[in-house]
Amino acid sequence: MILNFKSTPLITRTGRNIEAYEIHSHFQTIIPSRMIEFWKSYSEVSFENGVNIYGLDIATERNRLYEVSTYAPEYILIGDDGGGQGLFIKKNGDLNVYYQDLGALSLPFYSLNIDFFSWLENDPVIDEDNWISDELDLIDEVKIYVVRKPIEANKFMMEIRKLFNLKLSIRDMREKLNSLPYLMIQDITLMKYGQTIEVINQKYNCLEVHNSKNVILISPEIN
Repeated sequence: MILNFKSTPLITRTGRNIEAYEIHSHFQTIIPSRMIEFWKSYSEVSFENGVNIYGLDIATERNRLYEVSTYAPEYILIGDDGGGQGLFIKKNGDLNVYYQDLGALSLPFYSLNIDFFSWLENDPVIDEDNWISDELDLIDEVKIYVVRKPIEANKFMMEIRKLFNLKLSIRDMREKLNSLPYLMIQDITLMKYGQTIEVINQKYNCLEVHNSKNVILISPEIN
């Protein structure tokens, strides 16, 4: 793989043969082909601003060190910004870049809304505008969708009605669960309900949260 970097990072090439099955085995998921080619070519790419992108061996070690599979099982740690923020891609997803504090791996993860390779080739940085957006996510009114049939649907319906004081009847909710996705709750904030949503997803693995710009902030774990 040849990348056209806008700046001049410090590049270390991969010194051993890496096969796709090894990469899939490490992360127990299907990895996009472009990321496989990157790991076959590079063992580390470091920029002057502190952004550091890991090769496969470093990525494997850092994912284990930070217990990413335990605390953020939907994500793969692929680098850091040199200041405590981890850089991630989503398992079984596109190559959008996400980030989160490595000292507090919890949802929601924040998206740069850019393809990893486009970002990498154009002076990658997490700028102040992204931090402002992160803070706004907590007070921004969000929408909660049910995007998959919940585990133990009857218990889910009883619990969700109580936690959010929903006026929907069990019968109405059951009908809506047969036509997914559906908008269940709106006009609430993550500052007030973020932890509650995470707990519900740990139990029932079915909720997806969108902010006012329709960016996904929280989603179910991929089975």
